[in-house]
Amino acid sequence: MKRLSNTIILLLLTFTANADTSIYILNNTESEIDFNVIGLSSLINRKHTEPLQPYKQTYVAELSRYSGVKAGEVYDFYIFLGESHLSLAIKLEGTIWGSNISYTFADPESLELDEYHTDRNIYAKFKGRYQYYLKASYTGGYDEITLVIDEIKPLEAREPKTLNLVTYNVWMLSHVGKYMRERDTLIARSREINTHDVVFTQELFRYENVQNILWTMQQYFPFISNKLDGGGINTYDGGVLTFSKYPIVQQAQHVFQNCKGTDCSADKGILYTKIMKGDSPFHLFNVHLGAWNSQAYRNIRTLQVGEIFAFIDQLDLPNNEPVIIGGDFNIAKHKFPLDFEQMQRVLDLEEPTLEGSLEYSFDPYLNEHLSYSEESDRERLDYILYRNNGSISNSSSQIIVPRNFQEDMWGVWDLSDHFAVSAQFTIAD
Repeated sequence: MKRLSNTIILLLLTFTANADTSIYILNNTESEIDFNVIGLSSLINRKHTEPLQPYKQTYVAELSRYSGVKAGEVYDFYIFLGESHLSLAIKLEGTIWGSNISYTFADPESLELDEYHTDRNIYAKFKGRYQYYLKASYTGGYDEITLVIDEIKPLEAREPKTLNLVTYNVWMLSHVGKYMRERDTLIARSREINTHDVVFTQELFRYENVQNILWTMQQYFPFISNKLDGGGINTYDGGVLTFSKYPIVQQAQHVFQNCKGTDCSADKGILYTKIMKGDSPFHLFNVHLGAWNSQAYRNIRTLQVGEIFAFIDQLDLPNNEPVIIGGDFNIAKHKFPLDFEQMQRVLDLEEPTLEGSLEYSFDPYLNEHLSYSEESDRERLDYILYRNNGSISNSSSQIIVPRNFQEDMWGVWDLSDHFAVSAQFTIAD
């Protein structure tokens, strides 16, 4: 009997030690968002008081589910994000065992309050240019609640003299990539990807996922390049493909002769496509260089840059037509700025003006797939650059964050371990 009593006491202690509901907010927008937690302060444990950072999931508060909660009492809480945003409304109902919780959206402008929910389904609602997602998730104790604020960016009009490109390392690598079965089709369906004129992809290795991406992408892109492939007996082909909404009229490719370590098991290199947008030609190069940052690996990348120069040179391209090079360069611009400058100098490349709030395409601070890494490892590895031959009159670029908020990706969010880089080029008259 004494042993049973001790067990009950231990269970009660464990229950009360975890008797909180954690509240998370993912700000999937370009801007900081101020917030406030409104309700009985003795039941609120604030975990964060600064503005919510762009593209960052933040642990904002805990609500007590046991201590201080009185049976028969009802407690209302609101996470207020400003008049232009929906609020998160939470209701606690005290019981003799602790409390029951329900949650919903609230509109601070119209004072509209939706029906409260107690399940773990995903709920979504629009307000202005934002879509909101709300879900309770099982934790082993009391559920946690996550609110997502997703900014819906308007589609840009297609201009005849402008080309919009995006480059994306899609991380479809057997035994390394995570959630590949969930991510493949979602990548192809993502508005951040398929609304561009041209898509450069890297690390398209795993056969099943490559087929799913190809099947879906061809609904948006009628023209698909050959895959980078050395044609030998290597473990992997090059994993590089280019998708285009406009005719591909010429192709060529080169697999790097210089490599080191595990990179030698894949046919990394450069894929060339010439496309015609109306009567305007564009010479496009989709690249994937070797990884890692020791001096030996950096030396290999330098040799690979030399191979890119020789490959482009032998194509004998007209010097008055746009030449654009993009992909996963694996050159850490912030850690090794001289490496990046040397690459630009050798290939005679300019970098478009970077717009938006993001600086890094490989970002453990924001990307859930990389949360094991240190913030100091934030880097820029992916680029879209152009040759400064006078053919391009205006250019800009932006790091974008392809994410998904369906059940299979809830809490994971990111569709790859890299972010994508988008660029826009306008040709001179």
